Amino acid sequence: MSHDYEPAVVVHSADCDDAPSTTLVYPARAVADAYPTGRPHRCFHRRTDRAVVEHIEYEAHMYVPSTIRPDDATRPLCRVCRGTHGCSPDCA
Repeated sequence: MSHDYEPAVVVHSADCDDAPSTTLVYPARAVADAYPTGRPHRCFHRRTDRAVVEHIEYEAHMYVPSTIRPDDATRPLCRVCRGTHGCSPDCA
């Protein structure tokens, strides 16, 4: 079944200087499962086992389709925010 994706979060390594300072640290696998479209920060690497999630407030923008379309997404992710912007009845 298809579903829409929320705008992406940015995923930091737990020791990143750019990570929000008042957030919780999570196992990286749990973050990947909870935020499959998350954007890895430049600090993040595959061997990281602890991660910090940064929620981004994207400026208002039009949906711009990317080449990324998860199998369960209603349509390709937006190039700007990696969300699907909801889906009208005519998008498949």
